[in-house]
Order: sequence, then structure tokens, then C-alpha cells
Amino acid sequence: MPVVALRLERSVRLPGTAIWPPKERAYGGEMPNLLRRYRQPLLVVARLILPVLLLTVLLGAGFLYSDALLLLPDAPSWLRNGDLSMSDLILPMAWTAIQLTNRRHGANYAFAQLVAGLCLLVLIVALNPYDVNSMVALTPALSARALVSFGVAFLMANFIGITLFEAVRGPEWWPQPLVGSFAVSLVFSLFYYPAAFAGQGADWAGSGLAHFAVFFGESLFLLLPYYLLRPAMRPLYGMNGY
Repeated sequence: MPVVALRLERSVRLPGTAIWPPKERAYGGEMPNLLRRYRQPLLVVARLILPVLLLTVLLGAGFLYSDALLLLPDAPSWLRNGDLSMSDLILPMAWTAIQLTNRRHGANYAFAQLVAGLCLLVLIVALNPYDVNSMVALTPALSARALVSFGVAFLMANFIGITLFEAVRGPEWWPQPLVGSFAVSLVFSLFYYPAAFAGQGADWAGSGLAHFAVFFGESLFLLLPYYLLRPAMRPLYGMNGY
């Protein structure tokens, strides 16, 4: 009977008569195709691929050059005694990369880049434990304790840096990276060096001070490439337009 009624309705419907209920409302609406259903998650992943890879490469380079000590014969004694290495010049580039992501896509993407980059490094370590163990054995500056302390300190410092970057967002371009870099440099130095080296006879306080000076000093120089990259990293949403 319902089939007969439907056929009768179709036979008497005048041209141009609206179909009721509309197709988009009948039976819960039209089913989206697979691409439309997963478009937003795929877009998020696509936007994060390059930032995560960049962060992973910078952190990996920092690990590889952790024992390449910097020779600073004309520097003050407190700076020479800080055991500075090439990796200390690479780390500020890592949090500048996170700040550029924050500027472009907002804090949620920056947090995702930070966590995904560290997780990718952990995955690499898990897949190549023998190679990593041999590299740690050849790198006395990075014991297992120091590696764990580094991961926690880097995560915590950049979490705070991302939050402050978002908090001071405004019409001027420079307060965000300046405040963010200062916070990351300070928190990382305050946490990492006592957590990694306290109780081992090392001058971790002097080392932390020297590293903070280098981290924040280099971050000031990195304001120039940050400024030059602004046109290519224009923010996409709302207040992120600053």
C-alpha cells in the first residue's frame, strides 16, 4: 500500500512541486562522503606535517651536537665555564619554530606540534634502541637522567611559552616572540640543569645561568628571521590576525 501511494504521489505531482521532506532533512540528512567526513582531521594533520618534522630535525640535531663544545676564549669566565655546545645554539631555533606555528595556526596547533615532535623522537628511540644507546654512551653530557630531564623541561618550558605567546597577542608583532622566548629560556634553564646534573659535582647553577644568557640572547637575534617570515606565516583565525 505505501508503495502504491508513493507511485500515485509521483504521478500527480506537478512540475516544480517541492519534495517533502527535503532530501537534506529526510532520514537524518544526506550522508557525507568519506572525504567530507574526515576533511577537518586531515587538514589538521596536513598543516602539522612540516612543523613537526622541522621540530624533530632541530631536536635531533641538538642531540647530535650536544658534545660539540664551543670555544669562547674571549668570553667572560662565567660564560666559558658554562660548558656550552653547538646544541645550545640549535635549541632556540626549535622554540622559534613553535612560535611560528603559534602565530600561523594558534596555540592548539603549537601544542600539537610540541607533543607530536617529542613523541616522534621517543618513537625513533624505541625503534632504534641499540643505536641510541651507543650514541648516549659516546655522549657523556647526555646520560639517561639528562635525556629524561631534557624532555620534561622542554615540554614544560614550551607549554608555558605557548601560553604566554597567546596571552600577549596584540597589534604589535614583536611582544609575542619576545615574551615567549624569555619564558622558555628561563623555565628550561631553571628546571633542566638542576634536574639533570645536581648532586654530580657539576656547577649546574653557573651552567644554567650561562645557558639562559645564550638562549635568550640568540632568541633576540632570531626576531629578525621571525620578522621576515611574517608575510609567509600570516595568522588564519580571529585574534591570531595580529
